Amino acid sequence: MNRSIAYWIEKLLGYICGLIFIILSYKYNDIFSFVLDATFLDKVISISSTLFGFLLAILTLILQGNSPTVSAMKRHGSYNRLINFNKSTVISALITCALSLLISFCTSIINHVFPEMLNFLASLNLGIFVSIVVNTLLFTLIFYKIVIADQ
Repeated sequence: MNRSIAYWIEKLLGYICGLIFIILSYKYNDIFSFVLDATFLDKVISISSTLFGFLLAILTLILQGNSPTVSAMKRHGSYNRLINFNKSTVISALITCALSLLISFCTSIINHVFPEMLNFLASLNLGIFVSIVVNTLLFTLIFYKIVIADQ
């Protein structure tokens, strides 16, 4: 399998962006105080659940497709990579949705018992969310490349 620059961008870009936001948000929690805001958490829940459904719908299209491009991807091993990329992004969307709900409903309890834990959870939530957005954009670009290749 070819390990080109595109492979590494696909593989690492979302996670690197997410990690950067986790570190920045945790270190500069006064600047990133919006991550605990109820409106922000509500938007994260809405966007994450929408991306969850969108990615599952796209996965269905790919799994049911029998185009020449999908057949070629199956032969070259990139089909499983695409499915795994989708799966990890879908699972991440589910995790950030659940984490946002936890933070929304348990902020006062977590802050009372483990005050530093709340900052960490909020930073982690933001990082995962950023990772999902970046990976969804990459996945969408890959999907369009597949669709255009079949034209």
